[in-house]
Amino acid sequence: MYPATHQRNAFLSIALPVAVALLSTAFVCTQMAVAQTPPMLDLPVTDPSEVGDEVGEASSSDAAAGSIQPLDPLSNFAAPNAGGFDSSQFDADPGFSDFAATRGSYAFDPTIIGDFFGGGFSSFQGTQTVTFSHLLPGTILPGGGVGSPNSTIAFEVGNDVPHNDIFTTGTGFDSSGNGSIDTFFLAEPLPSSDAPTSPGPGFVFDPSTATAVHSAGAANPPTQNESPNVYFDGDKWFLTYSYTGEVGASGTASIPVPGPGVSTRRVKVAENFSPAIRHRVYVNYSFFNDAFGGLGDISRYTLGVEKVLFKDLISIEFRLPTAATYGSTQTLGARQDRNFEIGNLTIIPKAVLKSDTHYIWSAGLGISVPTADDTRLRDSSGQDLLVVENESVHLLPFSGLLYRVNEDVTLQTYMQLDIAANGDPIRGNRFNNTLPVIGKFTDSTLMHLDVAATQSIYRNQDGDAGWIQQVLLNTELHYTATLQDSDMVSAGSLRYSNLANHFNIVNATTGFHLLVNDKLVVTPAISIPLRDGLDEQFDYEAMVQINYMP
Repeated sequence: MYPATHQRNAFLSIALPVAVALLSTAFVCTQMAVAQTPPMLDLPVTDPSEVGDEVGEASSSDAAAGSIQPLDPLSNFAAPNAGGFDSSQFDADPGFSDFAATRGSYAFDPTIIGDFFGGGFSSFQGTQTVTFSHLLPGTILPGGGVGSPNSTIAFEVGNDVPHNDIFTTGTGFDSSGNGSIDTFFLAEPLPSSDAPTSPGPGFVFDPSTATAVHSAGAANPPTQNESPNVYFDGDKWFLTYSYTGEVGASGTASIPVPGPGVSTRRVKVAENFSPAIRHRVYVNYSFFNDAFGGLGDISRYTLGVEKVLFKDLISIEFRLPTAATYGSTQTLGARQDRNFEIGNLTIIPKAVLKSDTHYIWSAGLGISVPTADDTRLRDSSGQDLLVVENESVHLLPFSGLLYRVNEDVTLQTYMQLDIAANGDPIRGNRFNNTLPVIGKFTDSTLMHLDVAATQSIYRNQDGDAGWIQQVLLNTELHYTATLQDSDMVSAGSLRYSNLANHFNIVNATTGFHLLVNDKLVVTPAISIPLRDGLDEQFDYEAMVQINYMP
């Protein structure tokens, strides 16, 4: 049991972001209700009945004042050309057109930065087995005899003479109960032989499984006075032997075998994302220092484009993560392979559900398709030992709310699920050149909760005098949790599962949106884990995000 202090801290670290998200949502919803007719300026009174004080009869000057139209606080912002499109036909909110006028400015619709590592939750652990089998003729060496339990029998895998690849050891015995010697144990083949040997470091020959069993009957050539149950020189034997090796960071192999697409597999929508609808192309760079699970430092690059389908209402976004990371194919006994990996492509349709001059609420369903490579662990000869096939499709339902407190402060909150629609086939325990499927692994469903606050801290008052027109400070809190126990695939003592049965990840992010002009925004940021253990997925994440809005 953990001390009470540790339990309390663990509870607070989980409850805090959830409470903040719920309180923020409640606050925003309250403000939204009040803001349905937002009094952004003191508007002139046009009807004496609207005031409680008694007034006299309206004069001609009062009547003139009554014809004055209320000032529009957003009148200085030019609305983008709608190209003849009338959003009212989609029953948009009455304040939508005013809201649309402000969306040309990034400062009114800033993006949330994010924090997510994005993969490598799962790994192989335990003992795997590599089995070899042969049907070979045996040569009785001098000193032995036909049917004798004291014979030493030699076998040749290739065509060399004499036979010297595999040898029996010890005394033969009757395993079938027919009264004849039909089984011998085998000695481990020497590395110089033609027979398959240890797949690599960490694999140990298992003498209890190494046997030669006499193949009686038609498999053997006719022999003078042959008894079908007595072995002769040249008879065929069925040979089986295996090697076992530990897998995982704690094993002698010391090579992690994570899920496919390390740092590029699972996608969080709230990364460089806004509920607003806009045309943009972007690049996200993330450097993860000392990623968990023995994966080392990782540099991830995400390329994205968002395209407006219906102005102010619907857009579609495409993301393709790539990474200089732990390679998807590793070789046992070799130096850790680092490679540039392509991740899973994600498609994110997004629609505005409701909007106003103060807020915008969007939702959508992202789809992540398996474009990353399979994960493979190979022996020194290039044969696969373990394979995780990348075949699962992930569904990403999400909802995001952006609320403008005033012209300098913006709040955002998001909720997303990551649901695996199918599983990934797991292959292991090789038998000769065949790697059988030992099961299918389904990723745990993830839930993301995110809260962000943006404050304008600098405006360039000199127009074109500086290259930075405005600076926005972003502070964010992120919570990611598994909503179910980890799946597990096992075969014997070999198992594939998440590194922990549950994850509760809490990260804090801070950064600056540097508005170079109305089209280009550069965002440097850093994210730091607030929990330890396996919930600490990295020491820190340094980020740079670039958005270009043509």
